[in-house]
Amino acid sequence: MSRIGVALVALALGGGCQPAEPEAAPAGERGPSAAPEETLTAQSRNGPVQATVTLAPAAPRLGDSLTLTLAVQAQPGVGLDMPEFGEALGRFPIVHFAPSEGQGADGGATARQRYTLQAAASGRQRIPGLRIEYVDERDGPSDVYRELITDEIPFEVESVLPSGPVTDALLPARGPLPEHPAGWLPAWWPWAAAAALGLAGLVGGALLWQHRALARAQLTAYDRALRRLQRLERRGWPQADAADAWYVELSDVVRRYVEDRYAVRAPELTTEEFLLEARRSVAFSPAHRQLLSAFLERCDRVKFARYSPEAGESSEALATARRFLDETRATAADGAEGLAPRPEAATGPAPQTTAPQS
Repeated sequence: MSRIGVALVALALGGGCQPAEPEAAPAGERGPSAAPEETLTAQSRNGPVQATVTLAPAAPRLGDSLTLTLAVQAQPGVGLDMPEFGEALGRFPIVHFAPSEGQGADGGATARQRYTLQAAASGRQRIPGLRIEYVDERDGPSDVYRELITDEIPFEVESVLPSGPVTDALLPARGPLPEHPAGWLPAWWPWAAAAALGLAGLVGGALLWQHRALARAQLTAYDRALRRLQRLERRGWPQADAADAWYVELSDVVRRYVEDRYAVRAPELTTEEFLLEARRSVAFSPAHRQLLSAFLERCDRVKFARYSPEAGESSEALATARRFLDETRATAADGAEGLAPRPEAATGPAPQTTAPQS
């Protein structure tokens, strides 16, 4: 046979051995991965700032990971102050957190926070409102902070239990297990031990990371509250028509500090209910319990009894709030377990606060 004939035979055999390409599945028979994941979205706007909160998936099952994204856009000349890590999300275990900042096409600031959460229980849940603070300097320098609170996102976590009645009848016993050769355990125990050690290392690393994240959150609760007090003090003491809003902000600083510092989740309780929950959850000293109770009652007197305080009374109220923060703050030496206030700081004169110059 000539060389050309051999080459033609080899080419024909090679072409016949090529595997046939799989046929595309009909559109109606494709897997669920082809469908886009449904999400829940809430948009909020306040002046030059717009926020979009997205939660995916829209209908999670117990055990699924939840992806929460907060995207904020501001017009040029507006400075953004995003929520602190985990603020208002303490009811959900946080698995991952990824913040980012940038600049929009119009030159305005943009910021994004992406959380990976775990639903702790099935049933009705909600993503609470997230607070974004901003400074509008489009008409010139300003130190007045405004805020935008996003809308809540309610959702339902599906249970993994089967629907309908569950039978408790016992299944029949299975047959005897197959016998293993006598020498399998000596041959495989080093691999089993190595796998167990690796798993223990992963679990220990995850617990250590969560422990340190909780400690960081507690150690920064004081810093966030003190920063808000300083902003409130720079605004000056309120006039009679603005006293209500000023004291609402002042009491909210202390309440949020107690919630973040001691993990007391009571954002919608009245003052009496909040004090009861704080006493039940925190080992406050008698002096600190009395100081907190007197402070909140003074704020309620302005908010609900239409009392008009003088500048000296407002200065004293702010000094009381700062004293409570200073005496119960966490330090690096306290760590995550430093939840009880320091005994030596339970007493002492309140720090003097001078009224800002008008």
